[in-house]
Amino acid sequence: MKRNGLRALGLASCVVAVFSILGMAVNIAELQSIVDHELIDEISIAAGLNLVNEYVAMGAEELTALAAGNMTPGLNVAINRALFQLNGGLVPLIAMSDEELLALAATGDQDAADAYVFNHKAEYIKPLPLEEAIAATDVDTLQIAYGKVLGGFYGPGSPVGQKTEDELLVLVNDDSLGIRVAAATALTTYWILGSDLTIPEVEAKLLDYTQTALGLAYQGYLAYLFSL
Repeated sequence: MKRNGLRALGLASCVVAVFSILGMAVNIAELQSIVDHELIDEISIAAGLNLVNEYVAMGAEELTALAAGNMTPGLNVAINRALFQLNGGLVPLIAMSDEELLALAATGDQDAADAYVFNHKAEYIKPLPLEEAIAATDVDTLQIAYGKVLGGFYGPGSPVGQKTEDELLVLVNDDSLGIRVAAATALTTYWILGSDLTIPEVEAKLLDYTQTALGLAYQGYLAYLFSL
C-alpha cells in the first residue's frame, strides 16, 4: 500500500487550509474548475483543500447528496472535509476509547488514527518515540498520523530533530510510509517559508512526481500558493 497511503493522507490532511483566511491567489470559480477537471490528483486535492469553507456553507444535507455521486480527488477532499467539520471534527473522535479508535484506524479511518495520536500527544514530545511508533505498526493510517506529527520535528526551526532539505529529499524515498510522510510534511514547511516556485512551476513538478511522497510535499505547497 504505497500509493493508497499517500493518497489517504492527501485526502485527510487539512493543515494548509488555515491559509484560506489570507485570501486566494486564484478565485473560487478557478478552484472549482480545477477540482472538476484536473487530471493530476495532487493539483485537484490542493484546490479542494481551499474550497472546504465554501462547501461547509452548503450544509450537511446537500453535501451528503453530492458525496453519493462520482467525485474527483479534489471534490472528495472538499466535500468530505466539509462534512467532517459539520459533524464536529475531531471532537467526537477524541472522546472514544483507544480500542475504538484503533479498530477504526485499522479499517482505513484516517481521522480515527489522527484522533488516537492526538490523545497520546504527551508521549510524543521528541522524534524518537514517533519513529519507534512508526516502526512498530503496519497500519497505514497510524503510520500517516505519526508521520504528520514527526514532520513537525523534522521541519525548519525545530529544537529537536530538524533535518536539512537535502536530508529530507533522501527520507522522502524511505521504505517506511510514516517516514516518507514526515519528510513530505517537513519539506512543505521549508518551501512555504523559503521557496520561490510559482503555481505553474509546482504544477509542472507534479507531472513528474504524482503519487509519490515528493508529490505530496508539492501538493501541500501548492495548496498554500492557491490560498495566498
